[in-house]
Amino acid sequence: MKKVYQTRFGGIKDSVEEQGNCFQAAVASIFEIPLEEAFDNIPFETKEAVGKPVDEAPFFIEFNKWLSKYGIQTIFIQAFPQPRMTKIVGYNLLEVESTFLKNGETHIVVSHDGEVVHDPNSKAKRIGKTVGIFLFVPINLDRVVQ
Repeated sequence: MKKVYQTRFGGIKDSVEEQGNCFQAAVASIFEIPLEEAFDNIPFETKEAVGKPVDEAPFFIEFNKWLSKYGIQTIFIQAFPQPRMTKIVGYNLLEVESTFLKNGETHIVVSHDGEVVHDPNSKAKRIGKTVGIFLFVPINLDRVVQ
């Protein structure tokens, strides 16, 4: 994992050009690629997507298409209301409550083996409560990046 930081910090009410790119920076970090080469969810965040389950949102479908070149896909799991004995392994994306925007929006950070290892927002002071996890799963073992 190579730390990449977001370059935009706006919220959902800002223009598309100003909306935060924490998702893109977290993806770039995990795959150790430049920010510009990482999947950017913002173009797929439409008004029609609001309120839909994550796995039905346009960005989720496009993200899985993008991930296929690495031989993996992602599934989204809602955070458990109480601690469980489950151990999440490897690198994944955590969706957390934003402590930067403080308006009910969420933020993406990188986790490894269930622990936060990178916050792409260099301005953030703390990590909010976990909302869910984008768990990576192999679909083509010949193409999985180690």
